[in-house]
Amino acid sequence: MKCSATSLGAIALVLASSTPALAQAAQDAEEAEALPEAVAEGERVDDAYEIGTGNDSGVSTITRKEIEARTPGSGDVNQLLKILPSVQFDRNEGIADREAIQDLRPADISISGGRIYDNLVTIDGVDANSRLDISNDNPFNFNEVAGASAQTLWLDSELIGAITLRDSSVSAEYGRFTGGALDIQTREARRTFGASANVNYSSDALVNYIVSDGTRAAYEASGDPLPDAPEFRKWRFGVSLDAPIGDRGGLLVAANRSRADVLYFRSAGYDFEPGFRSSVSDSFLVSGNYDLAPDLVLSGQVSYSPYESEAANQNGIDNLITSKGGGLASNLRLTATGDVRWDIKASFAHNDTSRTAPPANYSIPSFSANGNVCSNTNCTQGGFGDLDQTQDTYGLTAKIGTDVGPGELRGGLDLQRIDVLRERPETAFAFSRALVEDADENPVPPSAIVCSEPDSLTCVTGEYALGQYSEYRAYTADIGIDSVGLWAEYDMSLGDVDLRAGVRYDYESFLGNHNVAPRLAATWNIAPGWEITGGANRYYGRSMLTYAIREQYPDNFIYRRTGTYVGGDYVVDDWNLYRTSVSTGYSDSDLDTPYSDELTAAVTAPLLGGKLRAKGIYRDGRDEFAKSLRRVEDYVLETGATATRRFYVMTNDGRSEYRGVSLEWMRTFGKHTIALNTNLSKTSSNTENYLETSFDVEEEGEFVFYGGEVVDLVALLNENQRLEYASPFFINASWTALWFDDRLTTNVNLRYRDGFEQIEDTGVNETVDGRRYDVYDIVLYPERINVDLNAQIDVLRSSFGTLTADIRASNLLDTIPARNSVQISQPYQYGRSFWFGLKFRY
Repeated sequence: MKCSATSLGAIALVLASSTPALAQAAQDAEEAEALPEAVAEGERVDDAYEIGTGNDSGVSTITRKEIEARTPGSGDVNQLLKILPSVQFDRNEGIADREAIQDLRPADISISGGRIYDNLVTIDGVDANSRLDISNDNPFNFNEVAGASAQTLWLDSELIGAITLRDSSVSAEYGRFTGGALDIQTREARRTFGASANVNYSSDALVNYIVSDGTRAAYEASGDPLPDAPEFRKWRFGVSLDAPIGDRGGLLVAANRSRADVLYFRSAGYDFEPGFRSSVSDSFLVSGNYDLAPDLVLSGQVSYSPYESEAANQNGIDNLITSKGGGLASNLRLTATGDVRWDIKASFAHNDTSRTAPPANYSIPSFSANGNVCSNTNCTQGGFGDLDQTQDTYGLTAKIGTDVGPGELRGGLDLQRIDVLRERPETAFAFSRALVEDADENPVPPSAIVCSEPDSLTCVTGEYALGQYSEYRAYTADIGIDSVGLWAEYDMSLGDVDLRAGVRYDYESFLGNHNVAPRLAATWNIAPGWEITGGANRYYGRSMLTYAIREQYPDNFIYRRTGTYVGGDYVVDDWNLYRTSVSTGYSDSDLDTPYSDELTAAVTAPLLGGKLRAKGIYRDGRDEFAKSLRRVEDYVLETGATATRRFYVMTNDGRSEYRGVSLEWMRTFGKHTIALNTNLSKTSSNTENYLETSFDVEEEGEFVFYGGEVVDLVALLNENQRLEYASPFFINASWTALWFDDRLTTNVNLRYRDGFEQIEDTGVNETVDGRRYDVYDIVLYPERINVDLNAQIDVLRSSFGTLTADIRASNLLDTIPARNSVQISQPYQYGRSFWFGLKFRY
């Protein structure tokens, strides 16, 4: 680890240098104030996050004040989870390629070693997890959408009231995960009148771009200059209104929009034509609560968060693709308190990850009138057609609890119906292979071409005729599954020991497995504030429907045509089937449900006026989904040629391991709160996702050259840490403070990620005893330190409301995110960058 005193000193220097300017701004604002103040005195900061105690030692909650203080300018609340030691993020964050800049979806996260799709994510308790394929990020894929992400629904930070993470020792109430459980709660409607409006802005003018040494060296070696840095502009703005419902309830109506516009350029053949592509993420929320009786509350929320992102291939025209995401979440809840405590909630969630695209793609000779849009031999226009993809989740949960003997008995029901649809509503086409003089087969002078049909983009008399097209036929694939969960839990105290024993039963009709997961935890209260907690738990995952959907894809068909000379004319013939491209076969059969076994221990204690939590998590993931080749089948094409079709089956060959130790300390004193934590872990797995073959199978029997000798590749790969979402050591620090009569709120976040080593293929070969082997060696992934600073200052306070100026700075020390990155097409990384904003609250 190389977190030096120099780095910490630089942070202190930045803060010290900024304090006079902030103080002067506060003084100027106070002198400009014309109306009397109407603010509450004695404001205080919240803890950076609230630490769960006792048998809830795996719980951490971030409250509204810290959400306001620490959220980055993008409004992505998932980024707040960087302060929690069990959460991992993409190692390549900070690469400033245009697609990443334009992407407004929330950051993917790994919790306690789970993959990004292994978590239970809920919005106000409503399931927000995809059952569909999230692996494709290429919007130009002819047969797959690119809008799907692990989290199907999300909202702007302005609408979030609290975030609760459960990373270990999770109650039996929560199921369908093998990573962690994340519940994002929207802001509760207030029972008094209130309103707010906000606007935030960032652009490339507020970013210092950085280029890694490796990328710069690659450009110098090629002799090419660096391309222009990405140009973009981003806006976030929104409004909210709170109103009472009599004296027994409240209603909240809010709307927010985030928009990114990024400048792209087409390729050299298309004269580098510039054009902006946009992404838009909306957040609408209607939330209310009403006291039906002193011990009975009716509440409900409806949130709508549609997302659209534009893309256009640089090698073509008229090819705009719009990928969708997000959707709708709604719930109605009745909660009773008293001797018997119960809660019942009905919910519905809709996720739309469809795409719209032109229905046909054409590759047309550039010498023709239709194709004269580029300098290449052939010019491309159009796309590969619309794809519809949706997921609907209907839910009903009920839970009840009452005191029984020395403790509390709780139990509940968790029902879901999930309907997924994948559809190509209309057949799409891709036309190519012009019949011209320089064609590979049957060269034809353009002037001789005579179309048998009226002129179109596929044929123009006297110019060209396209001789091949691929047909992607319309289809509908839909699946419905039922999910049943039952759970019971008993909490009791026996002197200084608190015990929690629970069990959860889950069944999903798709896999057809009956899964029983025990959950056990015990806490010894050894002294006031001192607790030692231990737990042993099993967590079962959920069905993934990617393979079942792909199993229903139709075959693809290729048609060709030539022509016949009649005198000096070349009359184009009709189309004939040339080849059937049989889709890859997939299937699911006799699969077990993935599960993770956990042992955990935690100590919580008072220390130096604050709170300390030390925690260890030991996880073994088994029966995880992976791909395996089932059989290879030869068949005869219509042309008489022989082709091969591969059939894959989904298996339980995947596995993972997580060993993590974390140490957390936080303290709130006066107008300041400080949080420090660190995590040391190792995460390993034999697959990256469910569409990969495990290396235990794929590399079985393979030998490579490493460390001067020939070794077994599987054994070598098992030594590696997982590459993504698995930094083995990091340190987090957060400091939130109020200044100048609570007019100024500042927050500083520091994250240090240590470097680590991986054993990888070097691309070199070595011959040993007459046999060639791939050479493997150790590759170093360097360390990184990142500091963010947020500052909010009330420039005007009056009886009519408060106007706040907002600045959010990322990577304050201007460090390079990925020092070993070598990217030629888009070489830039984010250095220091800023968001500026204003917010009015009444």
